[in-house]
Amino acid sequence: MIVRSAFLEGHVEEADQEQFDRSMRENVLPAIRSYPGIRDVRLRRLVVPEEGAPPAYMIFDLYFDSVADMNAALASETRQIVRSKIAENMGPFKGRVYHLVFAENE
Repeated sequence: MIVRSAFLEGHVEEADQEQFDRSMRENVLPAIRSYPGIRDVRLRRLVVPEEGAPPAYMIFDLYFDSVADMNAALASETRQIVRSKIAENMGPFKGRVYHLVFAENE
């Protein structure tokens, strides 16, 4: 299993957090679920950071059977649609987004 994790490193102002989190759950998560070949997608939000840790606000974990499946999804027309959906909902987030790909050992 391959896990592509999208890290949202930064912050959302407290007054905007509830709306932003709901937007990620209700708009972005279902859009990502439409990727071809995706097995699962999970959304995690930081609750307690370790002192000195980077400010990871939220992480999306996308599960694929293989790197080839992941690459096919990322090259798909669906991804372009999803990217625009993500962009529409990212306004309150201040920071950077980066991705890491892991092999999950079962």
